Amino acid sequence: MLNRLARSVHSVGGAVERTDVVARLLDVHLARRDPATDDPALGADLRRVVGATAPEGTDLSPAATLDALALDRHEPASIAAAVAVARDDARRARDVVSTELWDCLNTTRSRLPRKIMVDRAHEFLGWVRERSALAVGVVDGDASRDEVWEFFTLGRSLTRLTVTARMLASDLLDPASASSWSTALRACGAGEAFHREHRHGTTSAEAAAFLLLDEHSPRSLLFLARRSEECLGDLVGVHLAAEVRAFGAARAELETVTPETAVDAARSAGERLARAAETITAALDERVFAAPEPAR
Repeated sequence: MLNRLARSVHSVGGAVERTDVVARLLDVHLARRDPATDDPALGADLRRVVGATAPEGTDLSPAATLDALALDRHEPASIAAAVAVARDDARRARDVVSTELWDCLNTTRSRLPRKIMVDRAHEFLGWVRERSALAVGVVDGDASRDEVWEFFTLGRSLTRLTVTARMLASDLLDPASASSWSTALRACGAGEAFHREHRHGTTSAEAAAFLLLDEHSPRSLLFLARRSEECLGDLVGVHLAAEVRAFGAARAELETVTPETAVDAARSAGERLARAAETITAALDERVFAAPEPAR
C-alpha cells in the first residue's frame, strides 16, 4: 500500500478510537459527577491522559475541561478534532475505504454540535460512542483482512493502548481503592464485561488483573499489546525492527505480572506500555508514513 494511503487509514482508525476513549473518560469522570464538584487536579489529570496540552493559565475546571476535550476544534486531543481527522483522512483514502465508512464518518462530522449544555453532556457522549461503534462495525463487518484492515486496526489498538496505559499510570486511579478500580473499568468500557465474570463485586486485585492481563478482553493492556504487535509484525516489522522488538519486550514484561501482583504493578506497567506505544507511533510517522513513495 502507498505510504500516504497507509497513513490515512491508520489515522482514521486512531481517530475513530480516540472519539470513543475520550468520550468514555469524560462521561465517567465529568458528565456523571456532581456538577458542584470543582477539582482542577481532575482536569489536569484528564488532559494528561488523553494527551492534551495545558498551558499556564488554562482553566482546569470540570466545565471548561469538558468543553475543551469534547468540542474544541483547536485542541488536537478533543473529540471534535478526532472526528474531523477521521473524516478528512477517510476522504484522502477513498481509493481503499468503503463508501459506507465514508458516509458514516461524513455524517458524524456534519452532525457534530458546536456547543452542548452541561446537563446534556452524558447524552452527547453516548451519541459519540455509538457513532464510533458504527464506524468500527462497518470496517469489521465488511472489510477484507488485508493491509487496509490491519492499518485501521493498528491505529485503533495503539490509541486505545496508549490512553488506557496512561490512565492506569495517572492519579485518576488509586490502586488501593476498589471503587477507583470500578471507575477505571467503566472509563475503559470494561465494566460490564468484568461484572459478568465477577458477579460478587469488585476487588482491586480482580479489577487490576482484568484490565492488565485478561487475554480475551479487547480493553486489557495485554490484549491490546498483542494485537498491536501482530499488526506491526505483518505491516512494518522490517522497517521498524528495533522499535518492534522494544515493543515486544514491553509486552513480554507485562506478561510477567501475575494476578496477585497486578495492583502493585499497574502504574509501572502503564508507564512502560504508554512509552512503548508512543515510541511506535512516532516511528511510524517519521520513518514509515513520511518515507518517499517509490518512483513509478
